[in-house]
Amino acid sequence: MRGCDIELTRNIPARNIPGFGMSSVDERELDEVRVIEEGLGAAYDRNTKRVVEAFDKLKEFARRLIYLDVSAEHELDAKALIVAMGDIGKITAENRMEIASVAASRALGEVCLEAASQEREALTIKALSVLGNLSRELAGKGLDRAAKSAAEYLGTFGKAAARSKKEDHVSLADIYLMQLASKALDEHLQETGPVAAGLLGEVGAVSAGQALEESAMGAAILLEDLGAAAVRNKHEPLVKAVIHAFGLLGEAFSLQEQKSALVQAAWSLETIRLLALEYGMKTAAREAKVVLDSLKTAGILDEEQNLEKIQDLRNFHQRILKKS
Repeated sequence: MRGCDIELTRNIPARNIPGFGMSSVDERELDEVRVIEEGLGAAYDRNTKRVVEAFDKLKEFARRLIYLDVSAEHELDAKALIVAMGDIGKITAENRMEIASVAASRALGEVCLEAASQEREALTIKALSVLGNLSRELAGKGLDRAAKSAAEYLGTFGKAAARSKKEDHVSLADIYLMQLASKALDEHLQETGPVAAGLLGEVGAVSAGQALEESAMGAAILLEDLGAAAVRNKHEPLVKAVIHAFGLLGEAFSLQEQKSALVQAAWSLETIRLLALEYGMKTAAREAKVVLDSLKTAGILDEEQNLEKIQDLRNFHQRILKKS
C-alpha cells in the first residue's frame, strides 16, 4: 500500500476497511472505500478521466451523508470522504494534473457549500480547511486554472457566510483567499492572485452590506498587506485588482456609513499609492488616487479609536494564521 493510502486509512473508521475483522460491512461504506482506492490509484497513474470520475462519486457520497440524520457515524464517514478528496487532490497537484485538480477544487467546494447550507458546522469547517489547504498546494505547483477554481469556491463560500452573518466563517474564507493570493504571487501566477483579491473585496463588500463591520475591516486589512506585497513584487495585475477591491469596499462602507471601516480603506489605499510611487508604478498610483478621492471620509471616528480597533483585528488575523 502506498504511503498516502496508509495515511488515509487512519481517517477511515475500522469498520470501513474490508477484511478488518467485521462479519458484514454496509454496502455504502464498501462503495466509499472502493472509490477512494480507485481515486488514489488513478491519481498515482495520472489517469485524469478516472480521477475525475472518482471525485464526482466521492462528492455525491459526501452530499448524501450531509442530508442523513446527524450522528457520530455519519459525521465520521463524511469527514473521511472530505479528507480523501484532499489527499487525492494533493497527488493530482504533485503530478500537475490540471483538469483533475480543477475537479478536486469543484468537489470540495460544492461539498463545503452544501454542508454550510444545511448548517452542518463540523463538516463545513472540515471541507473549507481542506479546500483552503489544497488551494495553496495547487498554486505551489503552478496550476493557475485549478487554483483559480479553488479561489472562486472560497469566495462564493465567504459571500454566502456573510449573507448568513456567520463572521467566523467569513474570517476563515478571507484568510484562505489571502494565503492563496500570496502563494500565487510567490509562484508568479497571472490569474489566481487577482481573482482571489477581487473576491476578497467582494466578500468584504457583502459583509459591509450585512453590517458586519469588523469582518469588512478585516478584509481591508488583508487587502492592504496583499497590495503592498504585490507592489514590492511589481505584479501590476494584482496591484490593480487590490485597488479595484478597495473601490468596492469603499462604496459599501459609504453606503452603510461604517466610518471606522471607511478610514481603514482610505489609509490602506494611501499606503499602496505611496508605495507604488516609490516602486515606479505610476499607473497603479494614479488609479489608487482616483479611488481614494472617491471615498467619503468626512466625519470619521477619532484616530486613536480607529487604530485600536484595527490593531485588534490584525492580532485576530495573526492568531488564525498561526493555527492554519
